[in-house]
Amino acid sequence: MLFGRFFMVIPALAIAGNLAQKKYVPPSLGTFPVTTPLFTLLLLGVIIIVGALTFFPALSLGPILEHLLMLAGKAF
Repeated sequence: MLFGRFFMVIPALAIAGNLAQKKYVPPSLGTFPVTTPLFTLLLLGVIIIVGALTFFPALSLGPILEHLLMLAGKAF
């Protein structure tokens, strides 16, 4: 258990070391600024869409389906 726990630290430290050694690249025409309202809207949109896709199957099989069946007169 001790080996398995600390085994994952080695790749994380390797990735951190590689990122720390990277040179700074100034923004160019192909970069997307992360300090604009457009980035905020896109980020929130992705979060909402992923959250909806995560919870929609459970809701469609549970409360939503039960409510639709209740409106159709087929109560359990």
